Amino acid sequence: MNFPINGKKATQAIARLIEKSGGPVDYLRIAKLVYLADRASLQSRGIPIVGGHYYSMRKGPTIGEIMDFVGNRNAPGWEDTVSPRFGNEIRLQGRPSFNALSDAEMDVLDATVKAHSSRTTQELVAWCHENCPEYEQTERRRTPIQVETILKAGKKSPRQIQKVIDEAKTFEELDRLLT
Repeated sequence: MNFPINGKKATQAIARLIEKSGGPVDYLRIAKLVYLADRASLQSRGIPIVGGHYYSMRKGPTIGEIMDFVGNRNAPGWEDTVSPRFGNEIRLQGRPSFNALSDAEMDVLDATVKAHSSRTTQELVAWCHENCPEYEQTERRRTPIQVETILKAGKKSPRQIQKVIDEAKTFEELDRLLT
């Protein structure tokens, strides 16, 4: 079970990560940072910042929709806020808005950048492989990571996990009804 992606929050979260990283930033680094921020939010608050489908890929855990947004630039506000890829880098283009993000979400994003600022992108990839127990080395293109697995890695109780799963189901149902 996963929470549906929130495209507007995804755009704003990516913009915040680029801004706090001093941009421009390697898109692989951004993919890792947004995954780690969502992971931290799930484990501490019981809800993600951006949601989406989590995957183990050759270069570590990621959110599938974020990779699509980087390539297709189709999240709400993306074209006005985040540049197309220049080689492997993305940067801010225009002044970002953070009105969809709560103060708690901004704090998680900022703390994630700060915690990993001394690592190169490749060191961050290696760190994710070693420190994200939900990550599985994969020979396939990608292997799904379920929210339950992320919460188990965060040492959450079965009761806490069930509460988050119930919340994810509610969000999924609302998303289905609204689209």
